[in-house]
Amino acid sequence: MSENDTAASIKVWDICLRLFHWSLAVLFVLSAYSAFQDKFGVYADMHFLAGYTTLILVVWRIMWGLVGSDTARFSRFVASPAAAMRHLTSMLKGDPYQEVGHSALAGYSILLMLVLLLTQALMGLFASDGMIFSGPLSNEVSSSLRSDLTTWHKLLGRILIGLVCLHVLAIVAYAAFKRVNLVWPMIVGKRRAAEPTAQPQLKPAWLGLLCFVAAGAVVCTAVFVL
Repeated sequence: MSENDTAASIKVWDICLRLFHWSLAVLFVLSAYSAFQDKFGVYADMHFLAGYTTLILVVWRIMWGLVGSDTARFSRFVASPAAAMRHLTSMLKGDPYQEVGHSALAGYSILLMLVLLLTQALMGLFASDGMIFSGPLSNEVSSSLRSDLTTWHKLLGRILIGLVCLHVLAIVAYAAFKRVNLVWPMIVGKRRAAEPTAQPQLKPAWLGLLCFVAAGAVVCTAVFVL
């Protein structure tokens, strides 16, 4: 790592955000794997449950981006395109990595991923293979729209797989060329600051749990009640 071993260690990621990150990673793998299997039995259940839980998690992340910890808030890392370009230029020049949380460039990547995951999960509710597997809301739309949503759902799934691969490559690039380990802080929640840095305010786990319950209630009501 590029951080000095004697530098102070600060807490940058709360437990809720870390659980979200790794849970979403596992769910994405399960969704992608089951998508290429025959949709009956365990694979149908796996695909539906993974997609449904992903929808809840994305809704939770939107909530947490508004009321959560400093490093989780959209207002903290969603900056202007110019700021994102400055970060990219700095990175290409080889400047030291000094971000406490997400960089301005990463902010756009996060927004894109959340929008695409939300879109993918919502389309999955209406998708159908026309034979065995159908989303819980597939009968709520016309057959023509259902067919289109199914096609877009499959296409976006492949796009998301490509974006996730790019995400992994970016992490490897940071480790190889910047000597920055982005994975370990997302596991333990701490990283070493290259210079004196104010401790971000992290919100308590009970608030994250409350938001998760609210997200689940919103999704359950929208899908199964309304």
